[in-house]
Parts: sequence; C-alpha cells; structure tokens
Amino acid sequence: MTADSMLSGNPDRIVSDPITGAGLSPARREAFDRFRWYNASVLKGLFGAALFDQTVLPAVSAGVESTGRIRYTPFERAFRTAAADQLAFWSEDPERSAEFERLKHLHRDVKGVGYNGVRYSALQPESWNWILYSTFFMMRNAYTPITGEKLSAADDQFFWEFFTDALSGLELSGRAKLPATYREASAYYEEMVRSTLRPTKTLDNAVESVLKPPTPNFIPVLAHPVWWIAGPIIGHIVFVCSFGIMHPGVRALAPVAWTRLHGVEFRVMGALLPLVYRYLPRRLQYSPLAYNRWRYEQLVMKYQDMGLESFAPSAEAGGCPFSA
Repeated sequence: MTADSMLSGNPDRIVSDPITGAGLSPARREAFDRFRWYNASVLKGLFGAALFDQTVLPAVSAGVESTGRIRYTPFERAFRTAAADQLAFWSEDPERSAEFERLKHLHRDVKGVGYNGVRYSALQPESWNWILYSTFFMMRNAYTPITGEKLSAADDQFFWEFFTDALSGLELSGRAKLPATYREASAYYEEMVRSTLRPTKTLDNAVESVLKPPTPNFIPVLAHPVWWIAGPIIGHIVFVCSFGIMHPGVRALAPVAWTRLHGVEFRVMGALLPLVYRYLPRRLQYSPLAYNRWRYEQLVMKYQDMGLESFAPSAEAGGCPFSA
C-alpha cells in the first residue's frame, strides 16, 4: 500500500486530539506533524492578505465595512486574528472550546444592511463558511512557497481533514456543515469565484492598507520615519506573497493589477522562504503557543528516554538484593 493510499483511506478520519494527533496511524501521524508544524510558522503572516478574498463576498464586505476596522485599525485587527488563530490551533480545552464559543457569540451582533444595500449576518451559513474556506485555502496555498514541498492529492485531502478537525468547534450544523472532502471544498470555492464574488470597496481599502500601511500606534514617535520607509517595503512583500497564492479569479477583482514583475518577485520569494523555513530556529519561527507545545513535547520525549525498559534486576547488578 502506498503512502498516498494510506492517507486517503481515512480509517481514523477524526483524531482524538486535534492538537497532538493522538490516535492516528503512523502514516497519517507523519502527515499530521508535517502540517501542524508548518502551521506553527510565523512565515504564514507574509501571506495574510490572501484572506482578502473574504471581502469580495458582498455580504461579508457589508459586515466588515460597517465596522471600519480593516480601514482604520488594520494592525489591531490582524493581531486579534493571530491571537484567535493561536487559541484555535494550539490551546487546549477548556480554553479552545471557550474561544470557539466566544467567536460565535460575538458574531451574532454582526448583522444589518450594508453600504452596498446588501443585508448581512455573520452567522448566515454562506458568509460564515466563506471565512473558513478562505482561511483554509490561504493556509494550503502558502504551504509550497514556504516549505518548498508540493502537495499531492492525498496531501490536499489530509490537509482539509486536519483543518476541519481542528476547527470543528466553529462549524455550523446540518446542511451548513463543511464538506468531507477537499475535492468538494475546491469545487465550492471555484463556483463562488465564478458566480458570486464581486469587486468591493472593502477589498480596495484592504489592499490600500497593505501597500500604503498606516503608522501603527504602537511604534514610538521617534521611529515613525523608519516606518515611513520600511512600511511600504514590508507591505509590498506581503502583497506579492499573498496575491501570488490567491485564486486568479479573485486576484482579478483587486484594484491593483498583477504584473509580470510581481510574478518574478513571487518566484524569488518562493526560492528564499524554504531556506528560511528550514534554517530559522524554532524559537524565532514558531508562534508563541506553538513553540510552547513543541518544547513541551521535546521535554516529554527527553524524560521518557531516561526511563528503564524493565525494572527486572540486570545481570550486572548480580540479582535483586531483596530476593530470598
């Protein structure tokens, strides 16, 4: 049996612990570790603007624009998103379940009629699930540029299972539940691009916040001139990485055209990032809770290796001193 067929057989589709992967078969455990430690890397942040595909669903755009947070407080919003990501993928119960419930509870208040005349509700299944689809495809599409490894069809399926298992607490029930296969998820995304997504003011504002980032309020005043130079450079890198992995149909909706030079820059990043991913120390590369989990597991293995395989008297000891 090939590794791919072992992965796609799905005998242990739902893991007993989506944080540790306990209960998985050896082949699926290897894939689980590969994806979870990739997910630990802060390099994913360079691709965060790929989540802007959320804003081209008119109902999501209406809800996001009503708060103004992408336009006026993009860094604070990004930090809150990163914090929620940490709790969702790396915390343990009861904190993890509490975060899922908190997110669902707070989103109940996101409803109304938007600037575009579209009635919106964050918990409406199409809008809610679109955020999850967007998050998954950002993670999935950034994998190869960051690691340098190509994904097989079996990898895609397992990655989808890894994602939906970890975020099962955010899934809606009944007919709104996410599909079981990557193939169905990919087909749904393609159909949304073809029939539903539209250019929006929210996307325009989001792209501007990346290419012309405002000065963060946490930067000291004396450092503002440095940010005025570095900010647009960092923003350009984020734009190239993020829009390089974005679906071409979504990318075409952006107010900034994707050029041949952008493509060259994206390929350069795709050559450099795997080296960073491979050689950057985990202490610098892993997000805080992920690094904490990695250190915990390393220490557990170290202490387990210190134990004896048997408490029976060894031959060198000459027998048990308490025996008759």
